[in-house]
Amino acid sequence: MEKINMKNESAKFNAGGFDKKKDTPIAETENSVAYLGVELPKGKGGEFCPKKETYDKIYINDDFSLELQKKIATAFKLNQPILIEGGTSIGKTTTVRKMCAELGWEVYYKNLNGTTDVEDMMGRYIPNPERKTANDPEYKWADGPVTQGLRQDDEKIRVIILDEYNSANPNIIIRLHEVLDELEKNGEVVLAEDASERVKVDRSRTKIIALTNPPGKGFLDRQPLDPAQLRRWVYQKEVTELPKDTFSGSVDMMFRLKPETKEAVPEKFLTSNETEIPIEELREIPGMKELVEKYKEFHYAAKELLKNRKIAQDQPQTFMYDDRMEPQRVLKFIQNFYRGDINAVWKEALKYFYVNKLEDEADRQKLFELINAIEYAQPIESKRKGIERESKAATPEELEKEKTLVEIEKIRKRIEESGKVPEGFFEEKKEGLSGELSEQIKNAKEILGKQDVLGPDEIEKAFNIKLKAEDIPKILFSKEELEKAKELGQFLILRVDKAKDGTVLSMKKMQELLSEDFEKDGHGKIFWDTDWHKEEEFFTDNSPKLSWALTSKEIIPDSNSKNYLEQTESIVNYLKEQVFEGKTIPKEFQEAIKEFAEQKGKIGKLMDDNWQEATKMLEGLQITRLTRQSPVEFMYDILAYFKNNEERLFKNMYSWTAGRDSGGQLVHVGSFDSDGVLVYSDRPDYSNDDLGVAFSRLR
Repeated sequence: MEKINMKNESAKFNAGGFDKKKDTPIAETENSVAYLGVELPKGKGGEFCPKKETYDKIYINDDFSLELQKKIATAFKLNQPILIEGGTSIGKTTTVRKMCAELGWEVYYKNLNGTTDVEDMMGRYIPNPERKTANDPEYKWADGPVTQGLRQDDEKIRVIILDEYNSANPNIIIRLHEVLDELEKNGEVVLAEDASERVKVDRSRTKIIALTNPPGKGFLDRQPLDPAQLRRWVYQKEVTELPKDTFSGSVDMMFRLKPETKEAVPEKFLTSNETEIPIEELREIPGMKELVEKYKEFHYAAKELLKNRKIAQDQPQTFMYDDRMEPQRVLKFIQNFYRGDINAVWKEALKYFYVNKLEDEADRQKLFELINAIEYAQPIESKRKGIERESKAATPEELEKEKTLVEIEKIRKRIEESGKVPEGFFEEKKEGLSGELSEQIKNAKEILGKQDVLGPDEIEKAFNIKLKAEDIPKILFSKEELEKAKELGQFLILRVDKAKDGTVLSMKKMQELLSEDFEKDGHGKIFWDTDWHKEEEFFTDNSPKLSWALTSKEIIPDSNSKNYLEQTESIVNYLKEQVFEGKTIPKEFQEAIKEFAEQKGKIGKLMDDNWQEATKMLEGLQITRLTRQSPVEFMYDILAYFKNNEERLFKNMYSWTAGRDSGGQLVHVGSFDSDGVLVYSDRPDYSNDDLGVAFSRLR
């Protein structure tokens, strides 16, 4: 194989030049056909090869059909069995037959409806039509369509179409498992039906595609497949009905009111290599090691979303992201489709094997958000600028200032070395706090411990925000309240609302302020990904309130695995049994608890009937405002604590906050590790074992 130039990292994914005049959506040569760039070799035809002229006039190559052909061609290129689930009228079977007609591939078709048995599929003994004498065998073996498709002929490529796969009897599915397993390893299929004949199989010359209608959803006789069965297939979820614009466009093409698609934008193409890149070469590609690590994180994140029903919640066909099959498929994809852009090929692979299993567009977007974080940045060689180079860009005033500073530093060093300067002479003088507030901070540190009191100095260290003494509020928590906070594992923090430049100290602003330092210090990222919430008000506009707060370092006990309403009940119990144990509950909390008791039943009913209204009521409760952090307060607290103590709070947990997104769902934040904080939102009836609620109160 010709070695790929690994230095050309500026090359694009479909490098090689996209030329609208020659790179048509379906490009046919003497020896191959390419479907949006995915090139497949032609076969030698045969009696089971569909006639090309059958489809020349009836098949419409609209955008939807082209994309479907690309998906099928990709699985065929990778020699992987593909299962497509979609509605009856979207053209699954017709598309496969049409492609085989163009490619000169033979088709062996079997409908696996409820009356089909294993012999119909694999073959059986039939009366011998050539028997003329008593010495001739009475019966002869006749291959079924699957066995015919498995038998090898060097000049032919064969496609086995298994239609209505999810209507098949269990014994047929089990038999097909054996076929798929042997094809995967280019082994031998044993024909137990024919005296255990062994049929040598080759996955490069036998392609298998299964077609199904969605279980339920108008196809009531279709049953969901066992996810353990589905893992053997490259599962692609298609639409139940054609999109309206696809239907409209295809009708226009049919009536010659609109030309058939003759061109496609470069982004639609998935250009394949002529030969597969050896793994030894692949691992030498710059960025491959880093992207493999990011892929591992993506895979587990996708599995968690699926496990917690944050995606595919309404899909009747359950599936899995398999720990063994998916990485093997992704590797094969990269070996066949890498053409210079390492980031793009990884994203295309994850789209094909992960995103394409999902039907709902919102679910697909959740995975796209994760995929967008899989990025390798080519390191830029750092070179120190010389004085001469800096001087060229500097103004005369800047040059003079630089010279002065250099001279001052020389004098300073000389004086310090002489030992003739009073100690501390060159230390910067800070405007320290004095009086009551200084004493309050000192007392708080004695009670809670120095690390658990984040006052003006700590906030300056965290966010480079220096407050004037007169702008800092007094600490209104009593000694008894601080002692209780110590017992409950809480810390005291001064929250501020403005950045050094006077702008709102939003989550977005915090990311801008701290990202460079985090990266420089090897602490990773601030956020895992911000694509879905980068325009959300809670991210761009909200800030903490200038105040002191007592905040828990963990979720409060027994608040996980509960929905938002149940969590609020946990907060009430926490107030009664922990925070104000044996003491009179302050009036504002008494009123908040009373309001919750009065509204709890109504909210519970609304969560079933009208979750949006339930969310508004939950967010508006006094108990929510008094005890839950907003998303920006949560981020402020954990970032300030980390910057001062190098300890990550909520590393493996999430806290459900008092904030809503623009879609009305309640925001939860957490998983603060080196990959960055994750921000999600969910309906109030959601619950999970890693989602609880932190406790926070202002004074």
